[in-house]
Order: sequence, then structure tokens, then C-alpha cells
Amino acid sequence: MRGIEAWGKFEDSSGRFHRLEHHCADVAACFEALLDDPALRARFVRAAGAGEFTETTAARLTFLAYLHDFGKLNVGFQFKVRPRNELPPRAPRPAGHIAEALLCFDQSDFCELLGLHDIVEEWGEGAIALLHAMLAHHGRPARRPTRSGSGPPELWKPFAGYDPRATAKLLSERGRLWFPTAFSRGPRLPDTPALAHLFAGIVALADQLGSDDKAFRYEPDSDPDYIERARRIAADVVRTRGFRRRDSMASATDTDVRDFRSLFDYPDLRPSQRAVTAAPVDQPLLILESETGSGKTEAAILRFAALWNAGLVDGLYFAVPTRAAAKQLHGRVSRALERLFPPAARVETVLAVPGYLVAGDAEGQRVERFDVFWEDKPDEETRLARWSAESARKFLSAPAAVGTVDQVLLAGLRVKWAHFRAAALSRSLLVVDEVHASDAYMTELLLGAMKGHLALGGHALLMSATLGAAARSKFTTRSARSSPPAPRDAEDAPYPALTLVPPDGLPETRAITTSGPAKSVSMSAVSILDDPDSIARTAAAAAGDGARVLVIRNTVSSAQAVFAALLAQGADDVMLKVAEGPALHHSRFAAEDRKLLDQAVESEIGKEAPRSAGGLAVIGTQTLEQSLDIDADLLISDLCPVDVLLQRIGRLHRHAGTGRPRSFRDPQCLVLVPEAGLEDGLGGGLLGHGLGMSDRGGIYRNLVSLEATWGLILEHATWTIPAMNRMLVERATHPELLDRLARELGERWVSHASKVNGRRAAEAGVAKNHALTRNEPFDEDLVFFDLDEHVRTRLGEDGPRIVLAEPVIGPFGAAVQTFNLPAHLFRGKPPGKEEIEAARAVPAPEGGLVLQVGEHRLTYDRAGIRTA
Repeated sequence: MRGIEAWGKFEDSSGRFHRLEHHCADVAACFEALLDDPALRARFVRAAGAGEFTETTAARLTFLAYLHDFGKLNVGFQFKVRPRNELPPRAPRPAGHIAEALLCFDQSDFCELLGLHDIVEEWGEGAIALLHAMLAHHGRPARRPTRSGSGPPELWKPFAGYDPRATAKLLSERGRLWFPTAFSRGPRLPDTPALAHLFAGIVALADQLGSDDKAFRYEPDSDPDYIERARRIAADVVRTRGFRRRDSMASATDTDVRDFRSLFDYPDLRPSQRAVTAAPVDQPLLILESETGSGKTEAAILRFAALWNAGLVDGLYFAVPTRAAAKQLHGRVSRALERLFPPAARVETVLAVPGYLVAGDAEGQRVERFDVFWEDKPDEETRLARWSAESARKFLSAPAAVGTVDQVLLAGLRVKWAHFRAAALSRSLLVVDEVHASDAYMTELLLGAMKGHLALGGHALLMSATLGAAARSKFTTRSARSSPPAPRDAEDAPYPALTLVPPDGLPETRAITTSGPAKSVSMSAVSILDDPDSIARTAAAAAGDGARVLVIRNTVSSAQAVFAALLAQGADDVMLKVAEGPALHHSRFAAEDRKLLDQAVESEIGKEAPRSAGGLAVIGTQTLEQSLDIDADLLISDLCPVDVLLQRIGRLHRHAGTGRPRSFRDPQCLVLVPEAGLEDGLGGGLLGHGLGMSDRGGIYRNLVSLEATWGLILEHATWTIPAMNRMLVERATHPELLDRLARELGERWVSHASKVNGRRAAEAGVAKNHALTRNEPFDEDLVFFDLDEHVRTRLGEDGPRIVLAEPVIGPFGAAVQTFNLPAHLFRGKPPGKEEIEAARAVPAPEGGLVLQVGEHRLTYDRAGIRTA
């Protein structure tokens, strides 16, 4: 420490420091550069509401961003980097700077030196909320210490040659010198909660960018002209990290996307894609309902291109229900975006799944806490552009990303970095695929996050093959208590359809005219749900006749049972092969082996897969129904809700073509049902098949809806897709029809329905309590959950993620290291952090591996992970 100089950044190893006013200038310059982006500026204008947003307004926000670290001027913070034995007697205790900044608000003389009194007086009461928002730059609103008053008095008194008052005076003077427009005549700052919440997120983003010490080299010497250097570096940092890409890409993109054939390799737009491209760009929310395989993913890419060309978005986030779906979809979106943009302005699509470091085709490995080694050894420009791929909290900052919907939900929860995530997302088109797949808790969180996104002028596209009226009405109506249309009206709604939801006024639903031939599926209910041997024989017989058979079961254990039965019957010649041995497909494999399984399935029954002389049986779970572009001749599926069943049927005769065996030229679906009916499930007897509800939850809980689905199979021997989709979905999901069916079935069913509805309402209530809303004031009463409170994006138990210290050779001959394990494998005794870190895998005598996690021994072989 030299004289009155205060540090803002300090390097322990060398003792080098960056002056406080210089670091504040770095962050302010990044904020200023971000605010110059037209898409993000438009979000600020919308957040300002009726208030004016002028260049003076922007400059005042930049000045407040500059003040973000003023709490560091306190003596306890400035001396905490000194060894205690080097300090004079009665040295102040080490202190932070966030809570201390709140305490400083109570120090009238410091407020005067910093100019805070004048700011509130001249810029308006809105400045108070913005000052509080500014202090949330470490990811959560500032909280005052439990003690009252302004904290220990020694924090604010000169000590050992350091005078915090002199620092406050210098900080203010340099800010006024560097941002003079902020102090020119202009309108008072808008006083809207939305602006404060958005400001908090962008200041946090600017702080992340402005704290890069490789870009902003430490400058310990006072420099009145430092802002020029900070602005020059900030402009480069913002550009190289993937922001403001429209500056150099918009015209090239506009030229490129006109010829969509170069994007998607087919001669004409499909009906759903044509409908989306015809939608006006001033419509913020679109809901696309179209059958599986109709090109919804490509429609989303075209919507992004249109909004990009109009200057309305600066990025894309593609949200899907599961990690597996994200990994499977990532490649498709990445390839499309590579063709969308010219090579000079290439966008690498980030895989937004925690634990993965993927940008485009490149994979990385973490070598230090904040450093990543990219295996393709990119040049510096490419490496910097992958900034958003290197941390989960930065995923939504990416120019393009595919990930789970959880990342969006984290932007709407009262958890650390929520403002950062939401603000970064605000500039992007949010695409939510399979929106029907969320439970009540997740749906409520998604509604809140989307409401905040759209309120800022953001854009969203929701997609589903099977969205019922009850679910759709949640996204198209403004009243939380609105009811879905009557059953007959719901059935009469067009399908496929595109619904335009304006910010004001009534939604408009446009019918989409289908052009291709309808798919007529022969439906049969087969009472062998609990008989894996019979299921295996049925699949093997069809494969023996040359068919590609897809067997989708509701649980991993059920899939493993059919896999074992096929092996016992000597039918391994018709089973999916990986590394010259039989395999099945579900979520309970090492992450490295999941890639091999995906590749094997797509190479055997994918769109481009050549048809071999013999048949094939692919056994798996829900992982086969999400995002994989596969085509089966015969589908064998466990009973499941009708919307899920239609999703699975989307993998049946997905692509037109020849070569199907004579007996399977017409699509057939065998639905596995319990021999004794579903009533046993009312007492939990079918939970092993994923049917029904227990105190701990369940997969497909609503047995009334499942009974309705079974009834539709019996009533309609042929399902014509997409003509019957709307009718099928409404008759098995509409609340009024399900209530009627429960009463017809009897008192036990009515009781079950009541429990299901009660659980749904309770989960929605929990979500509302956890949600962060952007219309609540940003002040000291805005409280996030404590760090030790586990607030989730999904209800239910979290299983551990195991990363072995060293890779081992797995059952398919490849090195494996990462396992995402479900909680139930540990039977109520989850391993602790130390046990997870000490987990090891050793070869098993009978082949495969034994995974030891604390006291738990798990078998890992070609069937996947299970208890030993």
C-alpha cells in the first residue's frame, strides 16, 4: 500500500495490485460497451417503462456501474491482504465489501464524498433501487450484517497512512471526469423494478468481463486518462467473448439464410417451417404444435435467423427437458448454425450441460479452477469466444447454446446468479422444446422466467408435438386462474398449429396445412407389461422377420429385464451392437459410453442408416424418444400418457422410404399394459413400471390419464397422425374429462385424482415461493435463499455426479470417467462429498466394472449401472 492508494484487485503471489478506480473503470467500460448493443439497449428501454431512456440515462447507469465496488474503500478490506504480523497494533479485522457498502450508506460523510446524496436528489428516487442492484454484482442481493448500525467504526477511520475518505473523494472525482454526460441535464432515472433487476444482471456480467486480469493488466499508478485504455480493452473483450456479434454478421446472415436448402438439405420448406417464417417478427411469443419429425428444430433456426436479421435478438438458447436430449440435439443445432453464418463469422454452439465443456465440435478439460484446456488447441480469438462455455453460470451468455431447461429456470429462482442469467438471456431467442414435458413445479418456474423475459421485449418460441389445452392456456393467458376451453372447443382447435401471443390482445392460432401423407398407426394393447420374456420373444420374432424394432420401457430396470431375457433366449444376433457385443440404451451409463450408444443407435436406425439384410431390436427407455432422429418399423412401448406415447410414435416410420419388410410396411405400435388393469397402481403396485404415485413422487403419476390413454387404444384401432393428435391429447389430458372419468371409475379413482391434483397444486405453490419476480422492488427486503438452502430446478432427490480420479476401461472398451447416478440407487443413504470424491472403479471378475462409492457397490456392464 502506498500513501492513500486503494486497491481494487490484488495478486497474492506477486503483491501486484490494480487501483480501485481503475478496476471500477474497467467494469464501467464493459457495461458501456454492452449497453451499446442495439438488442440489449432495447431491453433497457423496455425495462424503463414510461420513463425516458436517453444518452444521459445510459451514462448515469454507467456511472452507477462504476461505483459497484465502492465498498472496497473500507479499511478492513484494504488491509486484509497484509499478513497480520506486519500490521500495526489495533489493526481492523479483515472485512468484505458488499455488506460493508450497505453499511456505508449510513455514513453521511462518505455518502457526501461519493456524491450519493446529490445523485438521489438530482437523478431521482430510482437511483436508490439501482444502487442496491449495483451491489448484487457477486450474484445475490446485498444483505446487511445481523449487527445494527454502520459496522465497526474503525472501518471508516484513517489507519496506518490510509484514509478511506480520500479514496471516496478520488473515486467520485475520477468518475465525474470519465463520465461527464452522466452529470449533464437530463431526465430523472426511471423508477421501475424491471430496470433495477436488469441492471443488476448486466453489472454482474460487466464485472465478470472487467475482472479478467489477462485483458485488463494491473495498473498501480494513478492515471487520469485511464478510461481511454479501459474503453479500448473493454470493446475488444466484449466483442471477443461473443457479444455484439450483429455488428459484423447481420448482412452476411441475411444473404445466407434466404436459400434455406443450404441449411437443411431438402428442396422445400415443410409446412411448420413455412408457418414460422411467415410469422411477423414483432410477435414476441410463438407456440408451435406439430407432430414429431415435422421439422420443428429447423423451424426454430429459421425464426432465430429472422429475428437476428431484424436486429431483435443477439443470441439463441435452445432448451430441452433432459441432459441426454441436450447432448443429442446439440450436434444438429451446431451444424445448422455453422451453415447459417459465413465462415468468417462462425458461431460455435455451446453445450449448456454442467460438467461438460463443449463448444461446436471442440471439447475441453478443466486444468485449473478457472482455466480450460481445449483439445483442438484453438487460436486466441477462438479460445476467447468460448468464454461462455467454460462455466455453467455463463451458459446463457453464449451467442448460441443448447442445454436443459434448468438453465432458464435458474434465471427465475431466488438463487445466486439469477439476475446474471436472466439479463444475459434477455438478448436471445429462447426456444423451449417439448414444453409439455415439464411437471407442475417446473412449469410454474418456466412461466415466471418467461414472463420476465418477454416483459423486457425478449422473444420466445415454445414447441410441442402434444400440448393439451390446459397446458397451452397457461402460456397464452395472462390470468393465473384462467381455465382451459371446454373439451369440445379444445378438440376443435386446429392441429398442427402456430399460435401467436402478442404482448397485448388475444392470441391468434393459425392452422398449418399438412402436405405429406398421413401416418395411420395400427394400435394394440398387449397384456405382457410384467413379462420380459414375452416382450423379448415378440421383439426377437419381429427382428427375425427383418424389422427394425424399437422397445421403449418406462424404467431402466424394465429395459434391463428385457435385455437379459433376449440374452437368455440366445437372441443376441438381433440386438443392438456396440464394440461387437450387445447393448441397450438408457440414461444409466457413463457419459463417455452414452456417446457410443447414441452413435450406435443412429448408425443402425437413424435417418441415413443403410438397411441391412437382417432385423434389429433396440431396447431402451425415454432416452430413445427425445431428440434422436431414428426410424423404426415396429414400436413396442410401455403404457404411458398419451402425449408421451405420441412422442414415441414419432420414431415409428419417421422417414419415407422403401425397404421395409412386407409385414411392417404399415406402422404398428404394441402398447404393453398390465394384465389385471391399472387398479393395482392405485396402491403403488405398478411403480416398478413407472405408473402411479407414491409419497416420493413417480414417473407417470396420473393413473386416470393412463386409463384414458388405454381406453383410446381400445376404442381406436388405428391412430391417424396428425389428424387425430388433438382429439387424442385432449381426451386423455383435459381436466374436465379426467374428472368425469374418475367419477365413473369409482371412489378409489376419485381419491387418487384428488391426490394427484393436490400434489400438482402443492408443487406449483412451492415454485411460486421459490420464484424471483421482476416486479418486486429491489431493496434490502429482496432476499435470496441462503447458500445452505438447497433450492432446485426440479423437485425430488438429486443423485451424485461421480468423476473418477483416473479413467478406466469400461464395458465397451472405451475409457470412462463420469457417471451421473440416480438417488434411488443409494437406498436412502446418499454418499457424502468425500465419498463421492473418493469413488473408484475396478474390473469385475465376470466382466465390466464394480463402482465403489462409500459403502455402496454398483455393477457397471453392458446393461448399465445397477446395484451389485
